[in-house]
Amino acid sequence: MQAAGLGEELLAWFDRFRRHLPWRDSEDPYELLVAEVMLQQTRSEVVASRYPEFLAAFPTLEGLAAAEVEQVEAAWSGLGYYRRARNLHRAARLVAERGVFPKSAAEWSELPGVGAYTSAILASRLAGECVPVLDGNVERVLSRFLASSRPPKRAGARRLLLATAAKLLDPGRPGDSNQALMELGSLVCRRGRPDCAVCPLAPGCQAFQSDGLDPRAFPAASRGRTREKVHCFTAVVRSGHGLLLHRRPEDANWLAGRWHLPTVELASGDESASEAAELLREEFGGAWDCDVDRVAVRHAVTYRDFLVRVALARWRPVPGAAAPHAGSPPGRLRWFAPEEVAGLPTSSLLGKSLARMPIHSGA
Repeated sequence: MQAAGLGEELLAWFDRFRRHLPWRDSEDPYELLVAEVMLQQTRSEVVASRYPEFLAAFPTLEGLAAAEVEQVEAAWSGLGYYRRARNLHRAARLVAERGVFPKSAAEWSELPGVGAYTSAILASRLAGECVPVLDGNVERVLSRFLASSRPPKRAGARRLLLATAAKLLDPGRPGDSNQALMELGSLVCRRGRPDCAVCPLAPGCQAFQSDGLDPRAFPAASRGRTREKVHCFTAVVRSGHGLLLHRRPEDANWLAGRWHLPTVELASGDESASEAAELLREEFGGAWDCDVDRVAVRHAVTYRDFLVRVALARWRPVPGAAAPHAGSPPGRLRWFAPEEVAGLPTSSLLGKSLARMPIHSGA
């Protein structure tokens, strides 16, 4: 069977077996925008637990647009990839300024952080536009359906997958068709344990129907990017003021926009405490004194492996310099009480680093 003949079976399966997720029955464009941005790079189970809390904090587009970005990031805590929160905030402000939500996929894609997948799912659900989605689950389902030997991220393969997904769309329910394909990948056409016996696309699936083929061999793997090793030095400074942190710039190539301990990249990782102190002075200003004893912390982010040397340190501003304060720009230092840190957009690297350090240190 061809894809075009299986659209009805796919929808029938979805109507019977779909999960009841909090955004599934909503037709509110603001609520769906929030959900779909959250679902970028985060599992639906995690989003389902945080989505109601975020909407309780910002129940309307206007409320989100009027909030400070720090408030949005605090409400986003636990979802990771905080750039999505900042993009959502910017998108809310743009829509609020225009006074109308986008309609088509092309219009949705003009908003910050709304790419091809997010714009397609929003336009198909809210406006009935017959535009297919292609996320990781759909790539797996359709790569198996076609027994495609090409990695799905390649341009030619993506065009073929999108054309096949388009054939499965029901013109009257394109949003449900898109959700059905994604749901099928989550519940049935799983990565290591596909349940082909109950799959509504099995009659046309070439990986399942062809002798000698194993559906688990699809999609074809892409050549992985070479991993990079990054050596860093991190200073833990505590005093009666609390913990000294800085906010990394929005254009930083790692932990962008996150609050973190003062950290500098090293050339080799073998630099001495005095050399690290000089690098900290150049980056953050003030006078630094770092302990010789250090602990090693490993942290992986996408294709980077961070080898971090963490040490207790003392810092003091140079005479005449402004003290750290709440309005300090990215890159500047600021003191935080322990109870304040939990509400900041941070990284798990902060927790790892602090867990390896003694509780008390003087400044």
